Amino acid sequence: MGKRLRIGYGVLVALALLLFGCQRRPSVEEIVAKMREVETSTEDVHAVVEFSLNDRGEEQEMVVELWEKRNKYRADLLESTSDELAPGSAVVHDGSQLWVYDPAHNRVVVGEAGAEGLDEIPFNPRDALRLLDEVLQWGLDHGNVKLVGAEEVSGVPTYKIEFTPKEGEDMPVPVAAKGTIWVDQERWIVLQAGFVIEGMSEGLMRVRSFELNSGIAEDRFRFQVPDGVEEIRAESLKPIHLTLDEALNQAEFLLVPGYVPEGVTLVDVFMTNGAYVFYYDHSDITFTLVQGRSQVESQPNGRVSEVSVRGQPATLITDEVDGNTFLSWNEKGIAIVIAGRIDRSQILRVAESLQ
Repeated sequence: MGKRLRIGYGVLVALALLLFGCQRRPSVEEIVAKMREVETSTEDVHAVVEFSLNDRGEEQEMVVELWEKRNKYRADLLESTSDELAPGSAVVHDGSQLWVYDPAHNRVVVGEAGAEGLDEIPFNPRDALRLLDEVLQWGLDHGNVKLVGAEEVSGVPTYKIEFTPKEGEDMPVPVAAKGTIWVDQERWIVLQAGFVIEGMSEGLMRVRSFELNSGIAEDRFRFQVPDGVEEIRAESLKPIHLTLDEALNQAEFLLVPGYVPEGVTLVDVFMTNGAYVFYYDHSDITFTLVQGRSQVESQPNGRVSEVSVRGQPATLITDEVDGNTFLSWNEKGIAIVIAGRIDRSQILRVAESLQ
């Protein structure tokens, strides 16, 4: 499965504060009260938003056009630097049914909202933005939020607000995280939001344009599947849990480790999206073994090494910050990946023991 698009922690703490205009600086409580006021009076929203993310040196940028009306929404990807997400990708929800269009793979996944199989959509900025309000409320209750001044964004006067978590709290963001938002002083809309997680990543969201209560037509929230595009029901993507014997009996080619680190146990076997997944767990070591005909299209961050596994060229990636290791290679037309919280020597020994 390709690496899903990661919008970043800071965007999740940054995009919902609204300020109201007055000569004195408002308090946080007044900011939140005004924010709720505007939310309550808004029937629909149409916006074009830029996102940029630098995650440990890997940069991604995209421009998304968003529409939302009550319980319906649509997000169209206009521009993207990601190999995984092509311009034209779309997520459309008509209030009951959800379409996820992936032009890079010429397919659309269709299902009821919340259906299993749709919970790992690689492109859905709308759902990420929905989390902002929850994280913001957590910050108001448990973090440090302050109005630090006023600045112009694209020539528009804004209030600048910073958010940082408090140490010792049960935090959904790292202690080293800081989020900043810039809010239009007259229209009470967030025009820009940024975040920094020291030593890990940073990102920026900027609103290019927006409309409130413009009267969005209902057909905007219906998706017409293009001719020649494969239509897949979400239910077909949900994992099918198997016993090891069942997996071995039905797979044409499936390898099982002859070695796993001491104490590690096979706790689950399932098939998803045409690949067989073995999940191994222990208190200190956790990893998955994935085998399928789909090729590995993207890789995690870390130090990359080219190695040989079972006589085949392989890619080994180590992430010293998180303690994760990723190993991938092809064998007899099958793409094989071992990844998880396991060190370099152990992952190579597991790979060589496959039989």
